[in-house]
Amino acid sequence: MAWNIAALLGISKKPPVPKKLAIHTNRCPQNHKCPSVQACPTGALKQKGYKVPTVDRNLCTNCGRCSRSCMPGALRMEKLSV
Repeated sequence: MAWNIAALLGISKKPPVPKKLAIHTNRCPQNHKCPSVQACPTGALKQKGYKVPTVDRNLCTNCGRCSRSCMPGALRMEKLSV
């Protein structure tokens, strides 16, 4: 889950919006080792060769580090539908 500092400090009345990692395979160039795999602090992202990374939902904490290191935007943190 992404953190909202203002909400944690009580400055904002809105709670943080829950987000989940989404993989957009059509945006992944699949021509290099994915830097997002190395950025993942829990090891939830795996990559075979140069294919699109896969996520282990049991390990993923939805911290967003992988999406911030994905330049093509294939990994994105998206709002959960309520």
